[in-house]
Amino acid sequence: MQATQLWWILCLAPFAAAAEQNDGLQALAEIERTAEAFLAARATGGTASAVPLDQRLRLASCEQPLQAYLRDGAKIRQRTIVGVRCTGPQPWKVYVPVNIVVTETVLVLANNLPRGHALTAADLKREKRDVSRLPGGYLASIDEAVGHRLKQSLRAGNIVTPGALQAALLIRRGQTVTLNAATDAISIRMTGKALMDGALNQRIRVENTSSGRVVEGIVRSAERVEVLVQ
Repeated sequence: MQATQLWWILCLAPFAAAAEQNDGLQALAEIERTAEAFLAARATGGTASAVPLDQRLRLASCEQPLQAYLRDGAKIRQRTIVGVRCTGPQPWKVYVPVNIVVTETVLVLANNLPRGHALTAADLKREKRDVSRLPGGYLASIDEAVGHRLKQSLRAGNIVTPGALQAALLIRRGQTVTLNAATDAISIRMTGKALMDGALNQRIRVENTSSGRVVEGIVRSAERVEVLVQ
């Protein structure tokens, strides 16, 4: 045998051995795709993405179409365990974690910002993000966030959630406001002075400038406070 031929045989031997080892084994990617397709057909929204199986897993190649299923009582959640089984001559079953990914356009911060910062349009941008793991919700419109202050420092790229924002103040302490007191029979308007800051629908104390009486009311706009009538 020539030296060149011997060299090729020695070089190709490891690849031939690997091919023999993989022959007759089930492709793990096919199992993952089966689980994804099964869940995607049943989920109400989003896309299904299987967690990759351990590459050390060795299963006999299935001669029948793979069957996906949910265990008794299982419900579809953000991460759902999907069973995949083979009913061929060498049966087996394996469980595949599958994530449901819901992508929406959300607000994110364009810059690193400190606690207490009042957001402007320049601080915000809109990006497509996975919102399936945001139990506190998210904001989609820049108008929903402008003017609100941050409850904590946040970094650029963080998703802006309702829980991260303080309500924008509509009324400032010392500001002149219109007091409105109404019943089914009558409505009265008077001038007052806010004794504390107030956001929309927040309860604040206000002094009636005519009588000097301090009352409580609900902030309804940047100028109007609805007096609570007992």
